[in-house]
Amino acid sequence: MATLENRLTWSKSRAEVFSWCLRKYWWTYYGAWGGWAYDAPKEKRDAYVLKNLHSRWTWVGDTVHRAIQRVFERIRDAARGAGLALDDTVPLDPDEEAERLTRTMRAQFRASREGRYRADPKRVLGLVEHEYGVAVPDVEWRDMNKRAVDALRGFLASHTFATLAASDPATWLPFETLDSFDFEGTPVWAALDFGRRVDGGAEVYDWKTGEERVEANSLQLLVYALFVEQKHGIPATTVTGRLVYVNTGAVHVVEPTPSALDDARTAMRASLAEMKERMRMGGGSDPSPLAFPMTDDLTRCASCSFRRLCGR
Repeated sequence: MATLENRLTWSKSRAEVFSWCLRKYWWTYYGAWGGWAYDAPKEKRDAYVLKNLHSRWTWVGDTVHRAIQRVFERIRDAARGAGLALDDTVPLDPDEEAERLTRTMRAQFRASREGRYRADPKRVLGLVEHEYGVAVPDVEWRDMNKRAVDALRGFLASHTFATLAASDPATWLPFETLDSFDFEGTPVWAALDFGRRVDGGAEVYDWKTGEERVEANSLQLLVYALFVEQKHGIPATTVTGRLVYVNTGAVHVVEPTPSALDDARTAMRASLAEMKERMRMGGGSDPSPLAFPMTDDLTRCASCSFRRLCGR
């Protein structure tokens, strides 16, 4: 079997980790590399387990994303089947969807509390709070479920969902599927939350469960536009982005103007240059952690899954 190569790639999430803490970046993309192997050194295995943990906040976001994904998958699969009208193929009961989400979260919570993620961290959800024995009141765990349920219900009642659910699935682009495109010799990862062809171009959607940070989140939609251009042959300037904040129902449009796309390329180029320089300082493709110092902001360490490995 060929050995996997730990090649430098780029994504918005990778860039965010790099900016947050260089040592966290090193643990995530180098220290944990190979930790999935049965004979991995203990430190690598530990790093791999910690890399895959969620906080209770990111757990809510991930759960809502997956619930929305499943709804659209059922609509798509039904439309591919009997060829019936969309309204007739997929009965949608918000109460049932909310109950399904709650059952999922309860099962994941139990698995995490029991530590089952340590044997299979990629497939079994683990929570930072359980790994580190953080005391979280039961009422707060229940609030996490309520946040997820309210977000899902709000989305299913929204104009955005009604519009997309009534559209022809034949126009939909592959969604929640990790893929990459080439950017000046570097693979860039992307996974659309949702996308579809429309007259004159395409629309891509990004579901958000956190606070409204439009400027900070716009880069992702511009990257998606570049991705759609390379993968689907639709000019990036015709790929309108929509940031959908499912908690509030707010929708912000990101227009991929030539200037905005140039700014996105410049940001990606600068980010990659910094990553490459750190690799060079660390000795190459398997760099030393010494080239990736820990943050001086200890408040960031308090929520970091790698704090045990860093001795913090």
